[in-house]
Amino acid sequence: MATPMIEIDRVAKHYGNHAAVAEVSFTIDKGEFIALMGPSGCGKTTTLRMIAGLDQPSSGEIRLWGRRLNEDAPWERDAPLVWQSYALFPFLSVRKNVEFGLKQRRLPAPERRKKADEWMERLGIAGFAERGVDQLSGGQRQRVALARALALEPEMLLLDEPLSALDPHLRVRMQSELVRLHRELGITFICVTHSHSEAFAMADRVVIMNE
Repeated sequence: MATPMIEIDRVAKHYGNHAAVAEVSFTIDKGEFIALMGPSGCGKTTTLRMIAGLDQPSSGEIRLWGRRLNEDAPWERDAPLVWQSYALFPFLSVRKNVEFGLKQRRLPAPERRKKADEWMERLGIAGFAERGVDQLSGGQRQRVALARALALEPEMLLLDEPLSALDPHLRVRMQSELVRLHRELGITFICVTHSHSEAFAMADRVVIMNE
């Protein structure tokens, strides 16, 4: 049997006496679109943060291609996270936001600009390259956040409630956009949502979490 790309093996996270995640286990294959779905407080975002390396498990193991990840720093995981709030830099232009991760990786400026321009074009925001992100709509900001993450050409993309701040009409359009990107890129998507319709519209498999 082929080794899964990601293994979540009896992973738990405790804050004092409170169990945020209680011995969750599941696997993810390369190229899957997985949704972690459940009500607020069930541990889905904490699980995503542990995969991203922002929180360490209290017990259990997270493995990538069979290698233990628990102690790896976020920047060692090649797994950018697109936040619910987008986490864009208001003092930077759209282009500079998209270039940010590439700059952290010390890519030369011409290469950074070329990659940023490619991804802005691909996500339909090239016309806003020199604007500040505070001049954009919610849907446009979401595309900037996606472009910033995907410009890194990651092995997997993590999404924390990526559509929750959008109005209902735009949310449906962005669902289709995420499914299209997933099919085109062939990378692994792991998406946290509390919405049944989002989870079942976008994902190949749904991990249901509760309590």
